[in-house]
Amino acid sequence: IFCISDLEIFSLLYLNLMPSSSSSSFSSRTWRYRVFASFHVEDLSMSFLSHLQKQLNENGNSMFSDQVTERGQSISPEIRRAIRESRISIVMLSKNYASSSWCLDELVEILKCKEHLGQIVTTFFYGVDSSDVRKQTGEFGIAFKETCETKTEEKRRKWSQALKGLVNIAGEHSLNWDKEADMITKIAKEVANKLNATISKDFEDMVGIEAHLQNMKYLLRLQKDKPMIVGIFGPAGIGKTTIARALHSRLSSSFQLTCFMENISGSYDSGLDEHGLKLYLQEKLLSKTFDMNGMGIYHLGTMQEILCNKKVLIILDDVDDLKQLEALAGETTWFGPGSRIVVTTKNQELLQQHGIDKIYRVGVPSDEEALKIFCRNAFKQSYPDSGFEKLAKRVTELCSKLPLGLRVVGSSLHGKKEEDWEEVTRRLEANHDHREIEKVLRVRYETSKSWRSTGMAFLVVINLLIEIASAVSEQLSSVHKPYFARISLVMSLLSVVLSILDLTYKIRAGKARFRWKWMPIPWFYYPARDYNRIFGSSTDTALLFCGVGQLIVSTITCVFIQNGQDGPINVSVWPLLFAIVMVISKFMEKPAISEEALPFSKTQ
Repeated sequence: IFCISDLEIFSLLYLNLMPSSSSSSFSSRTWRYRVFASFHVEDLSMSFLSHLQKQLNENGNSMFSDQVTERGQSISPEIRRAIRESRISIVMLSKNYASSSWCLDELVEILKCKEHLGQIVTTFFYGVDSSDVRKQTGEFGIAFKETCETKTEEKRRKWSQALKGLVNIAGEHSLNWDKEADMITKIAKEVANKLNATISKDFEDMVGIEAHLQNMKYLLRLQKDKPMIVGIFGPAGIGKTTIARALHSRLSSSFQLTCFMENISGSYDSGLDEHGLKLYLQEKLLSKTFDMNGMGIYHLGTMQEILCNKKVLIILDDVDDLKQLEALAGETTWFGPGSRIVVTTKNQELLQQHGIDKIYRVGVPSDEEALKIFCRNAFKQSYPDSGFEKLAKRVTELCSKLPLGLRVVGSSLHGKKEEDWEEVTRRLEANHDHREIEKVLRVRYETSKSWRSTGMAFLVVINLLIEIASAVSEQLSSVHKPYFARISLVMSLLSVVLSILDLTYKIRAGKARFRWKWMPIPWFYYPARDYNRIFGSSTDTALLFCGVGQLIVSTITCVFIQNGQDGPINVSVWPLLFAIVMVISKFMEKPAISEEALPFSKTQ
């Protein structure tokens, strides 16, 4: 049986012996506190602490502070547990912080959790200069020396190393702020951003992600102060963006500023001249970095002036043009010491042209990893269901072990019958002459298109039958049989409602947008190029307008019969017109989403 002191010793030994890779398990734990605050009580006013706690709570981050805990010569087991059970620690350094052995022991414990568990640590300098903390000089140094007088050499060494290591973590300085309230708001916002940016279970559960991250960390040489640009290269669908996102989440807490610029290749108007392109991209990067929408710059030296003294982590995702690199990372001197720029691209030559020699080539996963990726999407578990073992292995092989293809095809087969699996397998085998990622995504697109088209065709036929029934009921109606008129009206109204629902689905599925063009009515456009049809397609248009026409006819007939007169319209031709348009459209209609919009389009 352990006593309390035995538990503490065992816990410390465990922390020291744990491998650094254990940081991956850190994010999956359940946290008692979101934030732990370490500070010297006498240096910080109660109003400051309460205001900070209020701001953190408003952002959804509970804070543990030991201001009410009775302090002794060493920190209590309760405080030690609180540190380990907090997601992030804020160390608030003040003039008398080093006068307390309690605070210094807290600091050692916090940095131990940072090193071994991956805990996020942020700093705040309150009325003290960071250089005094690093060198233990000035009033801070005097307080530190007095505290160390009765301590062992080992204890003094640990405290000194902890203070030096802490200063390397970027933080706010109270001397740089005129208004304390603004400073507290900024601190609370940075804490929230760091918590939101930490690696999530989505990344943690991804097969093989830890190996990729370890390889990237080796290339990044994070202990070096020299700014560095590193490339991530590989074919489409191999997982470059996923690795970059996980890397950003894992490392962001170690940098003053971070920015993830996604899909750079498709994020701007290709008609911009070179100067305009550079301005646009730099404005976008600074806006994302400082979380300020619409941040404007007026000359190309602005970004360098702002970032040259900042330790930044910038991810440039999906770069496909040298001009993009020249605009966003022309020279490493644009960024402060310790900065890291990560570029993902399908073009290795582009990286070499820019002088980037540290390149991580993303390889395909092993057979075991590929099968696990596929099964997690197809079966929502790491292994295939009974009876699907051979099919799962075969589909994995046909997807060429590309993670994107495995996820896309796996998701499309989730919950499907064996005959559906065999059909997809045949399609994959039939496309063996195509590029691998094109083959996989085309099969997925055609399969989902087939299922969607069947549903839409069924809806159109049902709607046509309803319109025919409405027209027949309208013809059968008379003064002596008014209920037929009411039936006709209800069915024509139902037809219009179904038409609107169909149109709404098409708009949402195709991400259509509203535009005004030549006429005072909104026209709906799908984003595919060369596809500018009103309401999506000829069939959609005919379905809606013929339904409205039949509703008008039914309404007129119903009104006349209610007034004791027969309807003035002898025959309704709206169902016939709709049937004719539907047949014609089968020979003339373009797809709602052109193949140019697909990720495997040859034009891309």
